[in-house]
Amino acid sequence: LMLYSLRHFLVALPFKLREEDKIKHMAWSFCLTLMALAVLSPVLAFGAVFLIGLAKECWDHFYGSGFCWFDIVGNLIGIAAALALGSLFIYGFLAKTPEWCLACL
Repeated sequence: LMLYSLRHFLVALPFKLREEDKIKHMAWSFCLTLMALAVLSPVLAFGAVFLIGLAKECWDHFYGSGFCWFDIVGNLIGIAAALALGSLFIYGFLAKTPEWCLACL
């Protein structure tokens, strides 16, 4: 029964992620993660933003439209995208100061 439910979840996922609400979850998680990366390590930024999204879904469970696993996946996609972009600035080629910037110093 659980495998059947997981299969249905995975089949529905691409369609659900196109919904406006899920896009908002991705966008908010992306922005929050980028802001968190300014002051936290990537691991702590992930944890903080994930817990914010989880808390929001728990609130929805009791007071809103209900807990939604698709919202959690949307949050994870936004977090992952921000961590990937943030890692380019922190560790990747964007972390190096371009030569043309050195002339401005």
